[in-house]
Amino acid sequence: MRGFKVLAVGLSAVVAFTFAACDDQPTEPEAQAQFKPDKLGNGYPSTQFDYKVNIIGVPQDKSADMDNNNGRRIFVMLNGGQEVTDKGGKNNHLKTSDVNKIYLCNSTNGENDYNKDGRCDAWRTDNPGEFGVIDANATNSDGALFGIPDPCAGVDSTDGCAPKYAIWARAKAGSGSATITTCAEEEYDYPVADDDDIWCGDNGITLTKRSDRQAVEVTDALLYMGITLDGTEDDLQNCIEGTRDVNYTGSTDYDIYLFDRCFENYFWNYENNGLKNLELRFYSD
Repeated sequence: MRGFKVLAVGLSAVVAFTFAACDDQPTEPEAQAQFKPDKLGNGYPSTQFDYKVNIIGVPQDKSADMDNNNGRRIFVMLNGGQEVTDKGGKNNHLKTSDVNKIYLCNSTNGENDYNKDGRCDAWRTDNPGEFGVIDANATNSDGALFGIPDPCAGVDSTDGCAPKYAIWARAKAGSGSATITTCAEEEYDYPVADDDDIWCGDNGITLTKRSDRQAVEVTDALLYMGITLDGTEDDLQNCIEGTRDVNYTGSTDYDIYLFDRCFENYFWNYENNGLKNLELRFYSD
């Protein structure tokens, strides 16, 4: 046995010397890592999506200009944003601040979107029908701007709608939570409202980082707001129903999709309580 060991060592030395002496000796290629397709362990429905954006919570406001910088992220206050206190009703207290509001631009046709300045129109001209971050800073006094196609173009909510795309979300970082609610300002022509009330849906969603970090579908929270009219909002109800001068009694529920008539300045109200990173993915049918 001892002699065998000596022979093995000697043979190894000879082999090593032989390869060292032959500089042109071909070497075996290193084993390549085998490609493994995404099996959707993160909960998303598909590896193919139209757009992805991260909503990032930061501890203090940002002062840098973030208009049209092509980043696929939006900054919000880590702890900030106002609470929707009347779910499905008026929330005029939201008028006092635009911090943690993500205003929405209609990239399909510009109808009923954010109209406080000309940034939506300018962006849509170069990006028709697309998704995109126009203003990434929701920590300042005018909120963020996000371009998004009309999910129900040419269809009124009262006629029903099958949205053209779906939205999925995954909370990726932070031990807190964030509540996102779709809201909009009242706007119609008959008669002209004395004041544009802000309405918010009763279908907002609260997201936290799950232990398995799975994505969840948030289409029903982010593409429409569920509101209830109690019969005293006859002017608004006339607009929604497409009628004039009808007196309604009792309460009626409506699903008002993004950029639907009778509302404008649609936005996602982002009430953040410590969530550091929320990822949104958009999928066409």
